[in-house]
Amino acid sequence: MRTSRIAVTAAAVVAGLSLSACGGGDSPTNASSSSSSTPAGEQTESAPAGQPEGESTGTGSPEQAPDEGSAGQESTGTAAKPERCHTDDLTITASDATIGGDTTSTVAVKLLNKSDRECSIKGFAGVNLLSSEGAIPATRRDQKDDGTVLKSGEPTYFGIFYKANASGGSGVRIKGLVVTPPDEKKSVTLKWPGEPSLPVTDSPEPSVEIGPMGSVGQGQG
Repeated sequence: MRTSRIAVTAAAVVAGLSLSACGGGDSPTNASSSSSSTPAGEQTESAPAGQPEGESTGTGSPEQAPDEGSAGQESTGTAAKPERCHTDDLTITASDATIGGDTTSTVAVKLLNKSDRECSIKGFAGVNLLSSEGAIPATRRDQKDDGTVLKSGEPTYFGIFYKANASGGSGVRIKGLVVTPPDEKKSVTLKWPGEPSLPVTDSPEPSVEIGPMGSVGQGQG
């Protein structure tokens, strides 16, 4: 009877050991691993290799790069054109500029910028010769003028071209010269420095002509 109990006990112990070996799913290690699994429905993201945690991966909309074409640049624009020369800005004088042997006599009119600023001058002055027969207007020659900017103290010149009286008679006597700068209304009256008279003529050709600014060389007068 005692022998039978010992045998039954031994068999029970062996059976218990067998059950422990086959029941690995209940081991503490597996239970811990199961409890750390990600819950169903949740997703995790990991930074790409070499990408620090917390930094953008670049999959979002990139920020607009600043436009460097004109930002921070100052507009240079263009230099302002100098104001035109007014009569009061100019010292106007006249001198004989006839070259010996010329069939046409010349008076050079000098316009000197006496102001303390630059000024622009372009085109033809108004010119009248005061004579014993009344005012003789000068006719413009067919010449082009691109304009000139006069610095303070700088002059320009234009020419008055005429036929001198060679008849031996009194002709038309010249008593003075009236000059009005281009685009101005104020005139100056000067002494006439040329020949004292013009010939009396019925020719349709003009007796007095003028050129534009710069139509005679500097150094005159």
